[in-house]
Amino acid sequence: MRQPRNHYWKLKELSVLLRTQPLPVCREVNLEQELAGISTDSRKLKAGELFVALSGANFAGQDFVESAIKQGAVAVVVPGAVPDLLSLAQRYPQVLFLPVADTLAALGTLARARLGKINPVVFAVTGSNGKTTTKEMLAAILAPVFRVHKTAGNFNNLIGLPLTVFAMPDDCQVAVLEMGMNVPGEIAQLTAIARPDYAIITNVAQAHLAGLGSLAAIARAKCEIISGLKPGGVVIYNGDNPYLARQVPATVADCPEVSRPRLIAVSGYGAAETEIKAVEIRHKDEGLSFVFERKDERVPVTLPCWGRHNVMNAVLALAAGTCLAGMGPVPAADSLKHFQMPAGRLQKYEFGDGKILLHDAYNANPDSMAAALTAVSERRGGRFLALVLGDMNELGPESPALHRQLGEKVAQIRPDLLVVVGELAARIASAAQAAGLPAARVARFGVGAFTAVVNLLRERLPAEGLLLVKGSRTLALENIVNPLIADLRLPDSEVLN
Repeated sequence: MRQPRNHYWKLKELSVLLRTQPLPVCREVNLEQELAGISTDSRKLKAGELFVALSGANFAGQDFVESAIKQGAVAVVVPGAVPDLLSLAQRYPQVLFLPVADTLAALGTLARARLGKINPVVFAVTGSNGKTTTKEMLAAILAPVFRVHKTAGNFNNLIGLPLTVFAMPDDCQVAVLEMGMNVPGEIAQLTAIARPDYAIITNVAQAHLAGLGSLAAIARAKCEIISGLKPGGVVIYNGDNPYLARQVPATVADCPEVSRPRLIAVSGYGAAETEIKAVEIRHKDEGLSFVFERKDERVPVTLPCWGRHNVMNAVLALAAGTCLAGMGPVPAADSLKHFQMPAGRLQKYEFGDGKILLHDAYNANPDSMAAALTAVSERRGGRFLALVLGDMNELGPESPALHRQLGEKVAQIRPDLLVVVGELAARIASAAQAAGLPAARVARFGVGAFTAVVNLLRERLPAEGLLLVKGSRTLALENIVNPLIADLRLPDSEVLN
């Protein structure tokens, strides 16, 4: 069955949207032609699309304009200061050349215009940890009732968010958009594009310290999401997090009273005095259970995943989803019974010989590392426990101390095997040994030593063993996970997420 075509704009509308004048040599352009899409990659561009020439540290988008035209681009957004731009446009008079001061800003302008055209209810999700899982949970809750479009993977920056919007179908009713950041001001820019109805802030943790310097600064940066909320918007946030518990109300208090958003604080442990909370959290064979409590409502929830931190992700998603008319807490909870964890986020594989592998190597910081260690230690029982831990990047001057602190936590759970990968992770091993973990249980490898690590695990991991693999994305530790999955899975085994 063919997918219905999305409708964007006619070429004649682009100059108005971008507030620019086309180059005068574009004499043969069919201004009544409708765009087939928007692309930033000349290699993937399809005939009839608009090419936006972005530039980065190692590339200049204007160098690929001619390639995009040969692929079928009918219009191009280019930096106005590019040398020889006029001569290039003269060679292609059938293509609309739109010069702008900032092509990245132009991409955002087009995304905002597309959202305004479709007008879905917009949920924006940010946080140091858990934003992708929360986004996926919220989309799973809403999908049985609404036509939902969500961020694919981690397309959550100033390029990825517009591309997510451009892929949105014309009949979308709800958009669930993830927002990431590395520096102050980035969330504010993303929010200005998305104009959310609902903002969800999962937590503030020790991530991107190199770019922001402190947890208080991270909290302020995450709360930039509040600035671009539509009037009458709602902020749903982790009330257990002390930084958010202070910063969110303070940020909202600075908003003009006429547009001040409503606040919904959520507790994942039932301890904080919040409007919504998770209580009676228990481990079950299939994962976790808890009771979603809101005023006089109490709804049981079952999650088929490990990790107590996922209770907070779930209760945030439930709190957000049930804000919409027609979505009650009981059907919302039912939608999570078969939830599958996103790739690389405590993704569980069970094998026929009793082995369990937890692939949590999408990314890592001290708080997410601690959460993963808690998850495996709570479920270990009498199993042989192996940990493969890699560097935690972007932590700034505190990085050595934070790696040593993690090593001390590792020693407390006494793994049977600790494998560290990377120069920074070597500090984890040293601290774990200093805290009493026997040297015979520790192995150290450099970045990229995937084959050696896999061979060691093949040799040392017994049947019924439990293995956690976690590290920063730049280490590509999935190159350890994937061979083990292929190696260990028996014909009658299956993946359980």
